[in-house]
Amino acid sequence: MRHGATLRRSTSTSPTTRATDIARVYAWRQHGRLDDLRALAEGAGGLVLSRELVHALLEELHVSDDFDALVGRVARLPASQYPRLLAIALLLRHSWCPRDLARTATRLGLPGRVASLNPHTPPTPRESGHRCRALACTPLSEPRTR
Repeated sequence: MRHGATLRRSTSTSPTTRATDIARVYAWRQHGRLDDLRALAEGAGGLVLSRELVHALLEELHVSDDFDALVGRVARLPASQYPRLLAIALLLRHSWCPRDLARTATRLGLPGRVASLNPHTPPTPRESGHRCRALACTPLSEPRTR
């Protein structure tokens, strides 16, 4: 529409329609999901690490402006850089706790260590005050629980 106005469609559904949709999804999860995933998995056999796949993975990892600051524009990078981009995205995802970051770096086989991580220094106020600290710093081998 003109003058900056937008036409909004009603997205509300009736309770009956919503209940039917929920029932369909539940039934699919119980009976059709694994078959659909199996068919898609068979089709994924020929995939290569493409720009589209990397972009999908980066989107799923919820990369932030920090990612752009570290690597620049992804569109300009060659395919040879894709493993590095994914590693950086994983490191960013686990960079809210120094121990988690160090474990992730080790898990990825990266040389060096996290310089700010000294096991003898007390946690920073940000680290100790963060409500998710216990979740963020749980070892990768242990399940994360609330």
